[in-house]
Amino acid sequence: MLTKLNFYVLSGAMGGGKSTILAKLRARGLDGVPEPARAILAEQRLIKAKGVPEQNADLFSMLMLSRAIHNYAEKRVLETPVIFDRGIPDMLAYARLFQLDETPYVNAAQAFRYNPTVFYFPAWEEIYTTDNERKMSFAAAQAFGAMVCGIYAQLGYRILDVPCSSPEERVNFICANIAAL
Repeated sequence: MLTKLNFYVLSGAMGGGKSTILAKLRARGLDGVPEPARAILAEQRLIKAKGVPEQNADLFSMLMLSRAIHNYAEKRVLETPVIFDRGIPDMLAYARLFQLDETPYVNAAQAFRYNPTVFYFPAWEEIYTTDNERKMSFAAAQAFGAMVCGIYAQLGYRILDVPCSSPEERVNFICANIAAL
C-alpha cells in the first residue's frame, strides 16, 4: 500500500464545480490533475472506439482506472501538494454505477492512498449543467455524489464538505485546509 499525504482529492457529485476549482487552484501555482473521464471520452470518441459508457461501460471504467493509476504514479516523486480531480476510489464508484466487478477497483483503491482528508463537492443544482460528456440528470449526479462519498468513508477517508459558495471562497477554503493538514 502506498499513501501520499501530499495528494489531495476533490470528489463528489458530477457538476459540483470540481474542475472549475481545480483550474483556479492551478492558477495559484498548485499542481493539479484533471479527472480521467472527460479525457477518456474525448479520446475514445475522436478515434471512434468503444471505450465509452454507452458502448462498453467495462472498457470505459477500466480505461479510467488505468489513467487514474498512471496519474498517481506519474506524480509519486513530488513532495509538494498535488490536487486530483477525482481519485482512484471514484473509479470504484463508476464500476458500481455500471454494475461491474469491483475487485480491481477495490484493490487499486487500497493500494494507492491519498491524504486522509477528501474535499467533497456536493450536488449543487444552481451550477449543474449537462453537455456532450455529462448527460446525467441532476438527480442521478446527486445520487452518484452520495455513492462516492460513502465509498471514501468506507475506505477510511475523512470527508470535508466544500461549501457551496463563490469559486474564490471555495479555493480559499481548500487552500486553508491544505495548509492546516
